[in-house]
Amino acid sequence: MKSLTVNKPKAIVITCCFISALLFGSSMYIHAKAIVAQWLIENAWTATLSTGKQQPPWSWADTYPVAKISLKSHSYYLLAGITGRTLAFGPGHMSSTPLPGKAGNTVIAGHRDTHFAQLEQLTFEDNLTVETLKGQFTYQIIDISIVHEKDMSVTASTSNDTLTLITCYPFDSLSPDTQWRYVIQATLQKRDNNQSGV
Repeated sequence: MKSLTVNKPKAIVITCCFISALLFGSSMYIHAKAIVAQWLIENAWTATLSTGKQQPPWSWADTYPVAKISLKSHSYYLLAGITGRTLAFGPGHMSSTPLPGKAGNTVIAGHRDTHFAQLEQLTFEDNLTVETLKGQFTYQIIDISIVHEKDMSVTASTSNDTLTLITCYPFDSLSPDTQWRYVIQATLQKRDNNQSGV
């Protein structure tokens, strides 16, 4: 009776190829899910603009788009809330702060390695445009800072119309949990109110 011999280097190569295929497949699934989610969120925002009522992007969603923000050449849909599940699909609006275009400090958070990776490229005097149900609002960057995660002063209410964007810092950190936050603050420069009454 012949004994089966296993070629160890060959088994290691096959195992590594199998694991690599699983990781690649998982990565492709995550990217495909993100693409489909953005399409669904865009459709929900379009429906929100046409009906004037908040529309969830899918039936079981616990969030909905509240605005669309343009940062130089990129646009993102802002979702209600800043839970981890919400931020996986896009930047989130801190619900305890006013929506863009209203008096006070509007706080938006996003992940540094996806939707808010571009924040690193923004500079003083760059303009940011936000579209809401109430109209379009243009903000100009007036401050860029790095603060400790426990420093909540950047989310405090203000007397003027302020837009605060927050993401983790440093941008190239391999650690998912950094103690620093990159903060951009901008003030309202121009207001184009929605004339349709929606």
